[in-house]
Amino acid sequence: MPGEASAEELAEFAAWEAEVRTEMGPAGEADSQEFWALVADVAEASAGSVGWVDPAQEVAGGLEAAARGLGRAAQGPEGLVRVFDAGIEAGLEAAGRVRAQLTGVTVALAVEAWDRGLHNQVGLTLVSWLRQRCPWLAKEEACQIQDVVRAGDTHWGEGLAQAVIDGATGVHRAAKVARTMRRLVGCLSAEEALAYAQIATGAACNTGLSDAELDVVCKRLLIDLLDEKPSDEAKATAQGLRCVRRRPLARGMTRYTVDAPDTDAPLFDSVLTGPLAAPAKDEAGNLDLRSAGQRQYDALLMVLNRGLSNPGAPPSSGRASVMVTVKADPQTGKPCGAAVLNTGQVLDAGQAGKFACLGDVTPIVLGEYGQPLNLGRTVRLATPGQFKTLVVRDGSCTYPGCDVDPTWCDVHHLIWWCRGGGTDIALLVLLCPRHHTLVHDKDLMATVSGSVVTWHV
Repeated sequence: MPGEASAEELAEFAAWEAEVRTEMGPAGEADSQEFWALVADVAEASAGSVGWVDPAQEVAGGLEAAARGLGRAAQGPEGLVRVFDAGIEAGLEAAGRVRAQLTGVTVALAVEAWDRGLHNQVGLTLVSWLRQRCPWLAKEEACQIQDVVRAGDTHWGEGLAQAVIDGATGVHRAAKVARTMRRLVGCLSAEEALAYAQIATGAACNTGLSDAELDVVCKRLLIDLLDEKPSDEAKATAQGLRCVRRRPLARGMTRYTVDAPDTDAPLFDSVLTGPLAAPAKDEAGNLDLRSAGQRQYDALLMVLNRGLSNPGAPPSSGRASVMVTVKADPQTGKPCGAAVLNTGQVLDAGQAGKFACLGDVTPIVLGEYGQPLNLGRTVRLATPGQFKTLVVRDGSCTYPGCDVDPTWCDVHHLIWWCRGGGTDIALLVLLCPRHHTLVHDKDLMATVSGSVVTWHV
């Protein structure tokens, strides 16, 4: 046969093979461990020299393989019953590591999306964009991812974002650090910001510190910053750090945390420790059984009520008012049934009536399907009453996928005023500034049907 080796050539090859095996020593024996170790080394080297691999295939393939592994690990109640305690504990620890890795991949992809501006291309915030593609992602967690991504775009936050990507810390802990640093960075030099961020990032990655202890570290950074500044500079720093935070607690309760500069603290103290917060006997002469905290709360609430109900200075716009939607008796005008605030909180009729006594009231008539009807006034700009009506109807920016709060939105004329459009509720919608610009740039149109706004994009 053509190409068949001659006996002389075969003999030469056998001699060469024997020489090579002699030089290789034990690795030249096919049954030796050294031989198979060499084979493994060659296979590993070959795998690394395959050539270019599509990163998109690697991402998708890796996640698919992980999904198959998780599917194998998933056990029904009958299977878990047969797992010993040590196996349950080990499984939970392994699940925690996998979750940290998955969160890291999610944040890494979010960072890349942020850098490419994928959310901007469709006119959405990163939070809304993430939740569109990850419906299982809670809004709170999406906000935490956004905090970390934004931090990673700064000189001080690169290490923080990388720690989450590497699975060294959870996204909720990193977000806490990012929010703290955002408050501090305006008062720090570039070197100081980096040093503070490294301290806080190290604390977030320390598994020996609980979330509560991490809170203490973040607060300590604020205190240290104020203590290190000269007197005049510390006052300016404290003014820049002023803020109020709102956090829902158990059912029916909300916590407000106030960080007030020393120059403003006496105003709060005058209310919390003044005559309004002092114990007071009731009409029957009974002792005041309220706790100190309850008296201080009542005093603060009384001051707010007085400010809101001052007839000389009512709220000047719909944006500064509490919006209450409640059914009313058409004969008497009195509230009947439950009411809903623009924040989503539900009030009974008595509570709604109390709000009506404290501030200005603009009646908004709702149609059969809950759509607000026209207020009957046509001007170029929407009136405060019309703005309130749109808040009730739209609830947020009406652009698809956007959930910007209505108080931050503009009123848009579907038929532009310069084109002869009127300022009637049926021709008005709420748009956040970003999408208001987008709608005008692209000359987009929407239709309003009842209380539903549909954009034709």
